[in-house]
Amino acid sequence: MRSKKSAAVLAGALAAGSILVSAPAASANSYCSSSGYTEGGFPNLRCTKLTNGVLSHGKRDLYPTYGTGVYTTYYKSGGSAVSVRLGWALGGASPSYSSYFTIESGKTVSRSWTTSANNLCLNSTGFLSYSGGTYQTPAAHC
Repeated sequence: MRSKKSAAVLAGALAAGSILVSAPAASANSYCSSSGYTEGGFPNLRCTKLTNGVLSHGKRDLYPTYGTGVYTTYYKSGGSAVSVRLGWALGGASPSYSSYFTIESGKTVSRSWTTSANNLCLNSTGFLSYSGGTYQTPAAHC
C-alpha cells in the first residue's frame, strides 16, 4: 500500500513539475544493482548506488500529449544533512539543474522536467551535484 501511495505522490509531482520531499518506500528507492538498474530492471529507469543513498533517473511518455517527462531522484540512506541539486542531460549536452535543496537521512528529493519533444528513446542521464562533486547515473533509454 505504501508503494502505491508513494507512486501516486510522485506521479502528481511529475505532472505538476514540482519537487517532492518524502519518506521513501524502501524498495522503490533503495535498490540499485551493480549494473545500474532498479528493482524492475527497466532501461528507462537507471540508478547509481552511492555511499549514503541511491541516485536514480528515469523518463516516461506524456501520453496523450507529445513530450517526455524526465525525473531525477535522490534517496539519502545515511550520513548528515547535505545540500544538493539534481539535474539531467540529454545525450552529451550540459546538464540542466534544479536549485539547491537540503536533504536529511531517510528522505527522498525528486525533481522533474518536461520536454516538448518525444525523447523517450534518446539517452539521458541524471546528475546530483553538491559542494564535494557530482555523481551521475548510467544513461536511461528505451
